[in-house]
Amino acid sequence: MAVVDLTHFHESAMLFDRVGFDLDAYLAKAPSPMDFDLRHQIESWMDTGIATFEGVVSFDELDDFLGDIESLCGNPGAFDLEIESRGQRHRLAEIDFNPLSDTGVKFNCLENISKAARQLSLNKFVCEFLAHVFQASPVVLQSLTFWRGSNQPVHTDYPYVRTQSKLSHLAASWVPLEDIHPDAGPLAYYPGSHKPERVRPFDWGDGSVVLEPDSQRSAAELAPYLQQQLNLSGLKPSVFLPKKGDVLIWHGWLAHEGTKTRNPDLTRKSYVTHYTSLDAYPKAHMYPDAFATQRLTHLNGGYVFDKPWVNDAKALPSWR
Repeated sequence: MAVVDLTHFHESAMLFDRVGFDLDAYLAKAPSPMDFDLRHQIESWMDTGIATFEGVVSFDELDDFLGDIESLCGNPGAFDLEIESRGQRHRLAEIDFNPLSDTGVKFNCLENISKAARQLSLNKFVCEFLAHVFQASPVVLQSLTFWRGSNQPVHTDYPYVRTQSKLSHLAASWVPLEDIHPDAGPLAYYPGSHKPERVRPFDWGDGSVVLEPDSQRSAAELAPYLQQQLNLSGLKPSVFLPKKGDVLIWHGWLAHEGTKTRNPDLTRKSYVTHYTSLDAYPKAHMYPDAFATQRLTHLNGGYVFDKPWVNDAKALPSWR
């Protein structure tokens, strides 16, 4: 079992997580963005583990993305795409139910085949802020698309999203594809839970903070452990009820969950992206000549790399 412990985390910690970080000194030298308050967003990030931006996603881009999803579901056999349904992974072409009608479905990595997904992931505000967080260009690791509330128990991302060479270089964005209703199972997060001194990372065995196939502990043990840690720290959940066009960005170590869906007839259409820094991005996930051959999308300072194992033609409507 690979052991990635807190020593690795501290040695590769992002700038804003380092002990003794001087925000005033940083802001005196950092380029100041024209369209948001950088100090406010960094302070929020350091204190709570989140940054929020209201009304920064174009409705046209959201509608383009929804159009791609409808096209996928109308012709599922045309794309080699993986989905998850109630914890089980399936190829989209193999399922015998409508993925948009099932509560437990999420689409994995639509940015591999959808230009609209790439545009959402590389939103200007998200990329500009994460460039400060990472001190490098942000790169998309993966995405998850939900049609309904996930009802997922409390968890953190880093034990699962860990292909990056620097485990601590991890952040996520959450883009609502519609106004989110409080009865639709909205996202909740625990402000301040990204700090290891407040919520000590779960030990999967031998001091490892990541989940491996041969880990000594199971994923089912994570939520009770985190809930105990949150209770001991006095941290309470904050429910996120965004409007279409808003964005939430969270720290990769922040505890979050899908709240209970009180009205199963309601959708909670949302798009989640996980990011790392360009210098921590796994080289095996890109073509060796990606920069020379433009096997990538470069937008607003961020990147989505074409994957060598993805063979689908760029046939979804948004590419046209």
